Amino acid sequence: MDETIRRGEVIGGKYRIEGVLGVGAMGIVYAAHHLQLDERVALKALRSELVAYPDAVKRFSREAQAAAKIKNEHVTRVFDVGELPDGTPYIVMESLEGEDLARWLAARGALRLEEAIAFVLQACEALAEAHALGIVHRDLKPSNLFCARRPDGSLSIKILDFGISKIAVLATSASQSGRASGGKSVVGSPFYMSPEQMQSSHDVDHRTDIWALGVILFELLTTALPFEGESLPEVCVKVATRPPRSLRDLRDDLPEEVEATIAKCLEKDPDKRFENLAEFAGSLFPFAGKRARLSIERVVQVSRRARSMAAKAASDGASTGRHS
Repeated sequence: MDETIRRGEVIGGKYRIEGVLGVGAMGIVYAAHHLQLDERVALKALRSELVAYPDAVKRFSREAQAAAKIKNEHVTRVFDVGELPDGTPYIVMESLEGEDLARWLAARGALRLEEAIAFVLQACEALAEAHALGIVHRDLKPSNLFCARRPDGSLSIKILDFGISKIAVLATSASQSGRASGGKSVVGSPFYMSPEQMQSSHDVDHRTDIWALGVILFELLTTALPFEGESLPEVCVKVATRPPRSLRDLRDDLPEEVEATIAKCLEKDPDKRFENLAEFAGSLFPFAGKRARLSIERVVQVSRRARSMAAKAASDGASTGRHS
């Protein structure tokens, strides 16, 4: 395993490393102790073998930028960024207690309908704010939805890993040409990728996240996937040309309306999907518990505010054009 940082080492003069929490394709997450604040934090460092690749460093930096821009309890808070003496970038984030939904499914099996909807709607709260900022996650999946416990004992979903997000306001010529995320390589997780994302990882909008939410809700309710295959090409063909598996063939206790909601998320043509997260969240209202309905209200409010701001910006632009 990468030995970039060792246990007991103090990073940036204030973060003492206590151990490794996890290792991913891009980075290593360490448990750390903030010495001045006497607080447990998580420190994520880019894998040392990737530091020599500018595109990997940019992608890692985008994760911190995207997460910091979204002021929502369902996104992991970013406290600090920095570099090790050898130039390795790191991000300091809040420490979470719990497990991601991939592990939850493996350990406990399918979720109850109300529980699955509550988790997905919490993710929608954060994504609605991201979409309002022009940020598309592009890699939503159960392993990137972390189930943490609040002080009152209730459960809270935190969206992880905005590293391959498309940030409209920060887009560079490199990312637009496909170089920033590894050239022509597939960016995202194939089982959760929309047809348009499989064709071009960069020419996608917020509706690719809506597709992924449909896949995730299907999986949370059944532990299965709507499109499965033994190889990547087989999965791609099914996503592009085949209808999804029937939800109610796997769980006949689920309402037809929930199956219809998921089917609308999984329309091949983005124009036939829900136009935005407010529409998606609203379709789940009849099956949501009291707290989850509060999530729907927040999603609708964020979407309404974003549309209002967009309309005002368009009006101001038109006015400027008339007077120039």
